Amino acid sequence: MSENFGYIDIILLAMLAGFIFLRLRNVLGKGADNAPIKHDFLKKAQENFSFVQDVQEKSKEPSFDEAVFKKGAEYAYEMIINAFASGDKATLKSLLNKKLYEDFSLIIDERNEKKLKSELTFIGIKKLSIDKIANEGTKYKVTARFVSEIITCLKNEKGEVIEGDPEKTKVTTDVWSFERDLKDKDLTWYLTELSSEETGQETKH
Repeated sequence: MSENFGYIDIILLAMLAGFIFLRLRNVLGKGADNAPIKHDFLKKAQENFSFVQDVQEKSKEPSFDEAVFKKGAEYAYEMIINAFASGDKATLKSLLNKKLYEDFSLIIDERNEKKLKSELTFIGIKKLSIDKIANEGTKYKVTARFVSEIITCLKNEKGEVIEGDPEKTKVTTDVWSFERDLKDKDLTWYLTELSSEETGQETKH
């Protein structure tokens, strides 16, 4: 674990809210401020963020911390899949690279033109693991594997289900790659690549 994280771990004893906010912001950057679900502790954490940021700026060299990344990646994963389902382009733009954002936007526009409605219920992440960490100096590309449970379906303008099942929980595996230069003032880890598969496990409600 990095020296930076060890120091922040000490700060945690005095201001837990500030630490949690920092974890989230390190991975989500500006997107964290626009999260669909906001907790009261995030507002309080913002008051302490300037102090924690000063501590980081005094450190010698930015370093990658897997534990911090994984925690924030969980938030990013939930935000992105919910934003895609609801057609929230603003959130997607803050978390995706340009190419992926354009691809997602195209699908959302096509759904709207056909008057289709995507419904998604996020149950939770069953497992998160890191497949690969590649870096050149402070430029990092991290590939993470998410195994999650969701309920999803697509309905037409009459409210009829044309894809998926609103009464079944399915297990999916998503492999996502995030990139960031740790020296960059922009704290966002942008999603740059993704693939998805269903495991075939379904639970009827």
